[in-house]
Amino acid sequence: MRDTLLGLDIGGTKTELCLVRLSAGAQPDTHEVLGSQRFPTEPNSGLDSFLKRLSHQIDRLLEEKGLGRANVRGTGIGVPGALHPRTGVLSQSSIPFLSGLTLKEVFETALPDLGPSTLENDANCFALAEARLGAGAEWAGRNGIRQEDLCMLGVTLGTGVGGGIIMNGRLIRGKRGGAGEIGHSTLFPSGRPCYCRKLGCAEQYLSGGGLEQSYFARTSGKERLSAREIFRRLDEANPFALATVESYREDLTTFLSNVSNILDPHVIVLGGGLSTQDRLYAGLEERLKETCFLTENPPSILKHRIGDSAGMIGAALLAHETAHHSEDA
Repeated sequence: MRDTLLGLDIGGTKTELCLVRLSAGAQPDTHEVLGSQRFPTEPNSGLDSFLKRLSHQIDRLLEEKGLGRANVRGTGIGVPGALHPRTGVLSQSSIPFLSGLTLKEVFETALPDLGPSTLENDANCFALAEARLGAGAEWAGRNGIRQEDLCMLGVTLGTGVGGGIIMNGRLIRGKRGGAGEIGHSTLFPSGRPCYCRKLGCAEQYLSGGGLEQSYFARTSGKERLSAREIFRRLDEANPFALATVESYREDLTTFLSNVSNILDPHVIVLGGGLSTQDRLYAGLEERLKETCFLTENPPSILKHRIGDSAGMIGAALLAHETAHHSEDA
């Protein structure tokens, strides 16, 4: 028996959804993506407009696969921001129309007949997917580590910098749902201003926009490039690109050593657009040996395995686990 679930990953730029089938059991170890869709979130459009467009996209995807809403056992939804584990209210979200709402009620009212809704921070969804089904699971299998013992940190390096913490097989949320907001740890005191009102947050240096700003500053404001173009310039031995990326790698090492000293994970899995750049990984584990407090056996640094679907699949995993816990209760 395999569960068919709907996974949603709602971001500030785009919203992605997928139908996924997971293997039986409370902790599935295989998945099959039946189909997926994406559409612009349009964060200034308002909640009603977004929910109508989302409902349309869901029905369109189901129709393409010859399914109806009754075939969906549950819906998992990943959202940016801190989701309070008791009240379900979202705060500090990059999507204004979702902030301050009890989202489970909102989505179950707007999207009926799709099973119960389970909501979670988007970086937590990424981490869960990679721990259960992706790079973290593969690493654990190779090294004889049981899922219930796995300690893993998922780090997303993209539009922002996010984190999801898996400790001894369990997702750590914190008292207000704010555990893992590592992008807002201070990397440079008195550094660049952040929208969170602090200075020098890691996100301002390690996100795609942070890399672009660093390159722009290094050229004395004469050239502005996208993160992808900066990496492409490395092949041309562009001195500004080479210096910018090397500085980024140094900052990333400092950042990862700081979180490693706090969490002591087996493995750190990188996701987000910047994580696809292979040049980031060269010598990174060796550098951690020099900068972590525990110099022996630093955490392995891995590229994600599931890719862009990780947030959606992680959300579906949570819906799956919620359904099984309800049955066991």
